Amino acid sequence: MAPGILQSEAPATLPGQKLKQSDHHAPYNPNNDIYGNYYPADPATLSLESNFGPMDAATIGYLQPTHRDTPLEIMRERFERDGYLLIKDLLPHEPVLKCRREYFTHMSPSGLLREGSDPVEGTFSGKDTRKYLPPGNLRRLFGLKGDAESDKYAELMVSAHEADFYVNFCKFPELREFVSRFTDWTSPHMLQRTMLRAFVPDSELTPVHFDQMYLRAGPPTSLTAWVPIGPVSLEGGGLMYLEGSTDIGMKTEDDFAANAHNLTDEERVSAFNKNMNDGGFLSRDTVAYGKESKRKWLIAEYEVGDVIFHNPYMVHASCKNKDPNARIRLATDLRFVDPEKPYDRRWMKVYKPLDGL
Repeated sequence: MAPGILQSEAPATLPGQKLKQSDHHAPYNPNNDIYGNYYPADPATLSLESNFGPMDAATIGYLQPTHRDTPLEIMRERFERDGYLLIKDLLPHEPVLKCRREYFTHMSPSGLLREGSDPVEGTFSGKDTRKYLPPGNLRRLFGLKGDAESDKYAELMVSAHEADFYVNFCKFPELREFVSRFTDWTSPHMLQRTMLRAFVPDSELTPVHFDQMYLRAGPPTSLTAWVPIGPVSLEGGGLMYLEGSTDIGMKTEDDFAANAHNLTDEERVSAFNKNMNDGGFLSRDTVAYGKESKRKWLIAEYEVGDVIFHNPYMVHASCKNKDPNARIRLATDLRFVDPEKPYDRRWMKVYKPLDGL
């Protein structure tokens, strides 16, 4: 078993595994590295749920955090081995919380927030969750029709991608500087199409997928940064990763290429062609997919300033948001490429619903 991938049973000794932000400001100490020892709770005590019922605690493990000052060669080894790199406290907190506050203020006319609550808390109003499905196929199938608040939500969610508070957030110098150092790219380029998502409690979740499915018009060389915009509890529906699954992504793409002889050039680069599942993902059933692959789903508590990077072949998804405080999960996907090399130029446009990507 690779270092940093834990079984669901607790280790023999538990070193203070529940991380707090104050721990991350201390200088990096290889003798006190939380990586490989992070076990914040027995999964059996958590409320983790998929679209098809509760998650089996025996199939849950934990993502292993990395201190932001860990030597680059160690970070690269972990990324290569694990397919992800969870950096604690990489970003300054104030701009993250400022973006969170402004996003929820922007969205408040839709009835999203609990009346009288502070927008930065992102506390859900408790209204019908179907109002707050993101624009797209699921909303067309399950969303409310002719509901003023729901229509307003869809409008505001799309416009948030071009709002000044979000555009400025995506320019984080600390993030770009880290990506440059980590990849050795002189001037990393962020793809213009980003995915800003707010998942309310008990609503839809992120289906099982890997990023290269949607980036097929370029080589598998992009680097995704999943950035939580505010805290996400263990039960809050944060991104989770299928243990050591880059090989699954690679095999899936190889199989797709082998069966693509009947497709046009345009269809070959689409995640939504006739050889793929409806919606372009691998599965909506995280429980069954994990069991079939005989691998664990790895989760974590995300704190303000955390960023997780992943390989374009790494399989990931989420549970439903079951946050005990009804906190809305807010996060964005930012994808970086080396502009001196080929990349999927279809992503050089701002996200719009049903834009084919």
